[in-house]
Amino acid sequence: MSKTKTFISVIPYQPTDMLKPVTYKPRGNSLLEYGETRFPIIPVINGYAKSGDKVRIIAILTDGENFKYNYETYFIPEIDAIVKEKNLDYNIIDVITTADSEDIETQLKLFSDIIAAIGDDEDVYACITYGTKPTPIVESMALSYAYKLKKNVSIGCIVYGRFTHNDNNDNNGIYDTTALFYMDSIVNRLAEMKAPNPEAAVKMMLGIGDVNE
Repeated sequence: MSKTKTFISVIPYQPTDMLKPVTYKPRGNSLLEYGETRFPIIPVINGYAKSGDKVRIIAILTDGENFKYNYETYFIPEIDAIVKEKNLDYNIIDVITTADSEDIETQLKLFSDIIAAIGDDEDVYACITYGTKPTPIVESMALSYAYKLKKNVSIGCIVYGRFTHNDNNDNNGIYDTTALFYMDSIVNRLAEMKAPNPEAAVKMMLGIGDVNE
């Protein structure tokens, strides 16, 4: 039985009608090639979900009118369109609501809600573009928990969409940051093994080390 593909996105804050469509140029992953979108998770769905795949969409929605407007006006229609275009097996968007606050209690609750939303036997994909500064940290923590402690969960692709607020559209890019997630897991493994020279081991894995280090 094939695994469910789960896509996680944070809904952005931008004021009404300020969330413009962007063509994100793929950086380091040709599967992320796509046309205009307001949400970098859309190119991820386009690149990784195949016709007939069972998919889940998890939206992290902050309490506030701007977030609600962007979710209802832009996110839902874009999800509906890509699901129809790709012929995906999909039901509804699973919404995680969070307070518009950066206090630690809010972040820990968001962490708890994300790990509760991710099930066993899922391939998980995530966008870390939007949200306040702690949000990508919380997302990464939740993905790490799911990868290590849920049953048969893998991390497929984690992306960051860069948008430049000027006329130089060549700098708009979607970056595959998945390797950073797995590097964290490697560091944890090296710590568990009490590797005698962990920095040399990391350099070797990155192809920048000397075998004699």
